[in-house]
Amino acid sequence: MHTDNNSDESENSSVLAPSTAHICIDSDSSDSDYHFIAPTMSSKVARVDQASASKPPFLTAGEVTPEALRAWEMGCIQFFRHKDVPEDEMVGKVIWGMQDPRIQDWYLTNQEEIDVLSFKEFMAEVRRIWLPIGWADTVRRKMLASNQGQRPFSEWAINMQSQNTLLRGTTSHLTDVNILYHLESHLNADLAADYHAEHVVETDLRLWIEKVRVLDEKRLHYLARQKEAVENTLRSERAHSSNDKKSNSNIRSNVKTKDTTKPFTRLPTLTDTERQLLRDNDGCFKCREPFAGHTSSNCAKGFPDGATYKTLTASAVLAKKQKKKEVVAALDIDNNTETMAVVMPSAVLGNGTDSGEECVAPLKGQQICWLAELCWVNAA
Repeated sequence: MHTDNNSDESENSSVLAPSTAHICIDSDSSDSDYHFIAPTMSSKVARVDQASASKPPFLTAGEVTPEALRAWEMGCIQFFRHKDVPEDEMVGKVIWGMQDPRIQDWYLTNQEEIDVLSFKEFMAEVRRIWLPIGWADTVRRKMLASNQGQRPFSEWAINMQSQNTLLRGTTSHLTDVNILYHLESHLNADLAADYHAEHVVETDLRLWIEKVRVLDEKRLHYLARQKEAVENTLRSERAHSSNDKKSNSNIRSNVKTKDTTKPFTRLPTLTDTERQLLRDNDGCFKCREPFAGHTSSNCAKGFPDGATYKTLTASAVLAKKQKKKEVVAALDIDNNTETMAVVMPSAVLGNGTDSGEECVAPLKGQQICWLAELCWVNAA
């Protein structure tokens, strides 16, 4: 409690200033021997600290809850048994362990009445004054509204029993039979089916909880195996999908590499000279080959590569012509030796005029028929 600096009470007794220092009682000293310890920062919710069973517990400043009071009460009982504290001295031995200034002020105001109370009566009075009105009914309703759901049965049962300990000494406290009935009627649906199939018959709460826990462990094990199977399937599908993505990525990467290493070069348009050379030499305007033997409408070769294409020239056509028109000789062998004459038609000799047929001297020997053709290229 924060005190007024001008008050005589704060000047005469430091015990009445618990907000600046906390009072601790030495368990080995008389009731009138107290010493101060440094104050600690209070939290919003009170908590319990106890160094050992031979020391009284501390209830820190803050909002007092049923759980905190229950823990402090158990610590006090442990201290009483360890030190063999007489019944009429119990309250005085532990009261200063309550560090909240409000509670300390309440005790100082009502010290004569409080000191004559038994510890059980004292705890009942503390709960009546420092816990919210109707707190016991609130805890009981919360317990009776709970169900197992998907959590383990043992976890739920332990929580129910722990909540019920807060109600000890009140009319809201549930008996073991009431707790058993509530747990039985609010089981998980799958566990309830197994429970009824097993025909569990047990009236002792702890033994009943153990039997139901074994059934629930089987249920949880089955669920764990199902979950593992589903996760394995999902991992397999993700791995397969990842491999497909990597494969598609590699394909796109290869295509991109090919595109970048060999850029497209546009094929140049045919010049007038090239067109005339192709017309005069049975060429194709699509594949741009002289002596192609086909036209662009039925060309199977397609357009040439623009990067390697070379402009068509008369000399290139002539070279193609010479390779294309190799001299083909047809030999007709006769064993009879006869005189033969070689007749060679000529064309475009010298100045380009016909020179007629030219005969050479007769030859004597096996007959040879030589078919020959002379061509010329119009390079106009």
